[in-house]
Amino acid sequence: MCGIVGAINHHNIVPDLLQGLSNIEYRGYDSAGIAIANQAGLITVKRQGKLQCLRDQLSQNKLRSYVGIGHTRWATHGKPNEANAHPHSTAEVSVVHNGIIENYLTLRQWLCAEGFNFSSDTDTEVIPHLISYFLHQGESPRAALCHALSKLEGAFALGVLFRDDPEHLYAVRRGSPLVIGQGDQGLCLGSDTMALPAYIDRIMYLEEDEIACLSADSFELTDQHGKVITRTMQAFSADQSAQQTHTHQHHMHREIHQQPETIRDTLRHTRRSLSDLPFDFNRLERLHIVACGTSYYAAMIAKYWFEQIARLPVDVDIASEFRYRAPLLSQQGLSLFISQSGETADTLAALRYADTLGQKTGGIVNVAQSSIARESRFHLQTHAGAEIGVASTKAFTAQLVVLATLAVYAASCRNQHTFTENYQLQLDLTALPGLAAHALTLEGHCKHIGQSLKNCKNAFFIGRGAHFPLALEGALKLKEISYLHAEGFGAGELKHGPISLIEQGVPVFVLAPKNQLLEKTLANMEEVAARGARCIVLGEQQSLQNLPAHIETLQLPEFESPFSPILYAIALQLIAYHAALALGTDVDQPRNLAKSVTVE
Repeated sequence: MCGIVGAINHHNIVPDLLQGLSNIEYRGYDSAGIAIANQAGLITVKRQGKLQCLRDQLSQNKLRSYVGIGHTRWATHGKPNEANAHPHSTAEVSVVHNGIIENYLTLRQWLCAEGFNFSSDTDTEVIPHLISYFLHQGESPRAALCHALSKLEGAFALGVLFRDDPEHLYAVRRGSPLVIGQGDQGLCLGSDTMALPAYIDRIMYLEEDEIACLSADSFELTDQHGKVITRTMQAFSADQSAQQTHTHQHHMHREIHQQPETIRDTLRHTRRSLSDLPFDFNRLERLHIVACGTSYYAAMIAKYWFEQIARLPVDVDIASEFRYRAPLLSQQGLSLFISQSGETADTLAALRYADTLGQKTGGIVNVAQSSIARESRFHLQTHAGAEIGVASTKAFTAQLVVLATLAVYAASCRNQHTFTENYQLQLDLTALPGLAAHALTLEGHCKHIGQSLKNCKNAFFIGRGAHFPLALEGALKLKEISYLHAEGFGAGELKHGPISLIEQGVPVFVLAPKNQLLEKTLANMEEVAARGARCIVLGEQQSLQNLPAHIETLQLPEFESPFSPILYAIALQLIAYHAALALGTDVDQPRNLAKSVTVE
C-alpha cells in the first residue's frame, strides 16, 4: 500500500527518487520522505501530507548524492504525521518499509531495554534500531542486516541504506513485492515497475527471502544465509504515458475513456491464450474464485456467467476470509485468484493456501510478472495497462472481459450450447469495444446525474442477477471517490430490511436490463418509488419505454446479452466521477485509500 523507491548511480539520484515517488504516489499519500548518504553522512528529509510538501522542502535543501531511498506512506501503525513518515533512521542506517512487522512490540520493548530511543509509533522503526544493535556488536552492514531479518516476523519489503557503506544499496523481500531495475545510468529498486526511472531497460522481481545488494554498476543476489543466487534479468520497457492525464482532468477520467481500447486488447489476448490452458473444463467439477474489493464483485458477476452459460458450479470468496473458514475444495476443481496488481496480500495468501491443498490454481492479473502470476499454475492477463486512479475502472471491465471469455470457452468445452448459441455469445463479446465507446457518449447525461447528487447524504443501488453485484460495485465506486454513503442491494432483498432506509428524495439507482428479470426489477422500483425515493433507472430502450413520467432514466446501448454489466459499469463510473467533481473531492487519490493492498 505504501511505495518504495531507491537508486544508486554515478549522478545525483535525488531527481530520480522524486520522480519515482511521483509515479507511485497513488500507493500512499499520507506522508513522504527520502534518505541519502553523502560525505555528511545519512541525511533524512520527510514531510506530512502530499508529495508536493516534500518537493517544496527539497527545493530549498539542494541535496546531492549518488545513493538514496524514498517512500510514500499509507498509514497503518501510527497517525499520518512527520514522525511516523519513512524513512526511519538511526545514525548508522536508514530504512523504508512496506508491510507489517508482527512482533514489533516485543522487539521494541527489548530494544528500549538495550538503550534505544524511539521517536515514532510505527512498527517500522524497530528495523533500523535492530540493525544498529547488531552493528554495535561489531557486525558488518550485510551481516547486521541478515541477523536483523532473522528476528523479524511478518511480511515486508525493505530498502536499506548504510552510512558506512555508501557504495551499496540493499533490498529485501518477504511477502511484499519489490523489483530491482538496471540501465545504462545505474541501478534502482521499487515497490513496482512504475517507480523505476525511464533509463531502466532490465528488471528482476525479488523472490521470497532474497536480498539484493546493488552498486552503481552491478548487483548481487543472495538468500539470508549468504548463498549466491543466479537469475537473469528480463527486458523491460517503461510506459511513461501512463503518468500523463493528457487532455483529461484526472487519471480516472482518462482511464474510463480508455475502456473501448482496453476491452478490445484484453479480448484479443485472452482468446489467444485459451488454447494453452493446462486443464480441461470438461473434467472440472467446480470452480472457486477468490478476490478482494472491486475484483471480488467481478468474481460475483462471473459466477452468474459460469453457472448459467457453462453450467459449472462456482463458489466465490472474499480473499481475507478464504483461509480462515478452512474451505472444502474439490480435487477436481479449479481455483481462480483475481488481483489487479497481482500482489494483493490476502489474495496471494489464499493462492498459496489452495496450492498446499493440491488445487489447480490460476491467476487473473494486470501485471504479468507479479507474484500471483508467477505462483499460479497459469495466469491470464488483463491488458488494461497501468491504472493510476485509486478507484478501479478499466481494470475492472478488463477482468470482466477475461471472465466472460473464459465462461464462453468453458461452455464450448462442456458442450452446453448449440453452434448457433455459441456463435451468438462470441458475437456479443466481439461487440463489446464498440458498445463501450457508445456508452461513453452518455457522459453528458451521466454528468447531470452525478452533479445532482451533490446535496445528497445517501444513495442506493439495486439490481438482480448479474446486475446485483454490479449494484454493489456502483455503490463502492460512488463512496470511494465522493465520500457519499452508498449501498448496493439485491433488488429482491429490499423488503427484508433495506427498504426501511428509503425516505423522501433519496436517490435509488435501478439497474434494469432487458432480460427475464426485468418485470421483477421494475416491481421493486415501484416499491421504493411509492415511499418517496428518487428512482434513476438504467436500461435499454425496451426496458425504459413504459415507465411513468416522473421516473428518471439513462438509456444504455441496446445489448440483450449476459455481458451487459460491462456497459452498465461504465455509466456508473461516469456518474461517480462527476459526483466527486461536484463535491470537490480528490478523485485520483481519495482519502484513506491506496491503490495496492499489500498487507493483510
